[in-house]
Amino acid sequence: QGNVRTVLVSTGATDLLNCTSDANTCATKVENGLAALNSELTSYYTDDGQTFLNGARVTQSSNLTVYLTTIPPFTAAHPGTAAQETAREQVNGYLLDNYPMQVIDFAAAVSTDGTSTSSTVKAADLAGGNPSDTYYADLAGLYLYDTNTDVVIAPNLIVPEATGSDTPDNTWDLAADGTDARGDNPLTAVGGATFNTAGPDAVNAPAAATSFDGSTGFLESDHTAVNTLADYTISAWVKLDSATGPATALCEGTSQHQAFYLGYDRSNQGWMFQTTTTNDDSADFPTAEGDAGTGALGTWTHLLVTYTAPVDGDDTTGVMSIYQNGTLMGTATNPTPQYDSSMPLTIGGCVNTPDATSPYNAFPGSVSDVQVYPYAMAASEASADSVVVPSGWDNGMPEDEWRLASDGTDTASLNALTPSGSVSFNSDAPSKLSGSTAFDGSTGFLKSKQSGVNTLGDYTVSAWVKINSALGTTAICQGTTQHQAFYLSYDKPSAAWMFQTTTTNDENTDFPTAEGDPNSAPTGTWTHLVAAYRAPVPGQTNAGSMALYQNGTLMGTATNLSPQYDSSMPLTIGGCVNSASATTPYMAFPGSVADVHVYPRTLSATEVSALN
Repeated sequence: QGNVRTVLVSTGATDLLNCTSDANTCATKVENGLAALNSELTSYYTDDGQTFLNGARVTQSSNLTVYLTTIPPFTAAHPGTAAQETAREQVNGYLLDNYPMQVIDFAAAVSTDGTSTSSTVKAADLAGGNPSDTYYADLAGLYLYDTNTDVVIAPNLIVPEATGSDTPDNTWDLAADGTDARGDNPLTAVGGATFNTAGPDAVNAPAAATSFDGSTGFLESDHTAVNTLADYTISAWVKLDSATGPATALCEGTSQHQAFYLGYDRSNQGWMFQTTTTNDDSADFPTAEGDAGTGALGTWTHLLVTYTAPVDGDDTTGVMSIYQNGTLMGTATNPTPQYDSSMPLTIGGCVNTPDATSPYNAFPGSVSDVQVYPYAMAASEASADSVVVPSGWDNGMPEDEWRLASDGTDTASLNALTPSGSVSFNSDAPSKLSGSTAFDGSTGFLKSKQSGVNTLGDYTVSAWVKINSALGTTAICQGTTQHQAFYLSYDKPSAAWMFQTTTTNDENTDFPTAEGDPNSAPTGTWTHLVAAYRAPVPGQTNAGSMALYQNGTLMGTATNLSPQYDSSMPLTIGGCVNSASATTPYMAFPGSVADVHVYPRTLSATEVSALN
């Protein structure tokens, strides 16, 4: 049948009531049947689906959205045995565990205690032992509520396909061509767009990318990719080469503006996620973006944006969020999102008509691994799916480590340290370690290939250090153009180790400092240091907290509510720099460092003790 877009599957109760085997056998038979039916329906494409757009008949090719329902409790009119009731609860658990984004929990809608496991229907939904009109109204109400942000029923609207939570609607790795991994929405190259250029150096990213000339080049999808009236998530790897004008990496248009922009804000020098409130000259442009100066040029960055569609009476909806390398950078609110189903997704610039041959806000840089999801990822999922390029963290690697025994390689094999000046490997080391790196306190230091930690988020840095001369020097740091995002240093006046950060990237900065007691840092002695930072989050206790541990003992704390970060700056060991190309450090460290670890989270006191 043409124009079918959504299928609701509510079945299984009769099969359970007719089953006389044990509970597991009865449940398994129903589970297998539902799984097979779901697979068959979701693989079907309605390529004859018809709708109307601006008065013209349009044919849409897409797959079906399939919803499965849990089985409500049996009623007095159709009672079940104890085994059949056990089987019903087993089936419901199977559905909720395996199809969380497809299940409408009918059982919870009408059960006595509002759960999928309650064995009785609430009295208000029964009439003479049978389901009443209220029973069916409750089922319908739950369906409409659960699908409110996923299903749009309108006469002149083409709705992009929706799938489960673990699989994106569309994936374009942008390595060799514009092929969509799902095969139904390929990208066409226009103008100066070049495939198979160098991609992100990261575990979970393609080896290649598509580069754009910043003038004529862009990619255009076959049809719309994102229903911007509903919940959605978009992620991509991006690298901007120059910032001479407005530059948008991804967008999806309307006739006057764009439903969304994912690009670079030149005035703020950072990445932004922007939407529009109307499709005319009166539009506002709600913008979620990070702090100034957090969008470094020439550096691969993972961006992920989410939007939750507005729901009447719910102030927590209509929210836009942007994550950079897994860290939430900014939010905004748009209660009146825009959408034009005739407009394609474009990469490398924006257009206002599907037949446009040149973009505006053209992007002079590269893009890789674009993914579109028909739901808004939770913060935990957004962070987990954003591989942090600098250190190579992914879901299977919770930290990066440089042993510094014989060279500067790291366990992630993505962010090696390069020696400069007088640096000596294979020097003495703490007990149970095989070696360390010694620095001359003048020219020698190690510099990572890329930034080692996003200092706007949670992080922990640990290392073994030994200072030979009581000088005000720094063992480990990561720079900004004026100062350092953090210093792990020796404080000469107090003869103590300290963990220091900055609040601005100019001469007005403060230097929040967590420090040990006076005379607690003897020279010539191996000491284990751990610096832990918890990013500022509104309403969260200990937000912006800094802690310094020495040999497993908490030595001092401080607070920084405005941390700094420059993604173009390397992690350095043996001294600090303010330029990625610097060849000589300042605050050079006269001593040795071993076994440096960087974690993308704040370790607890117990974990720190275990490290030592």
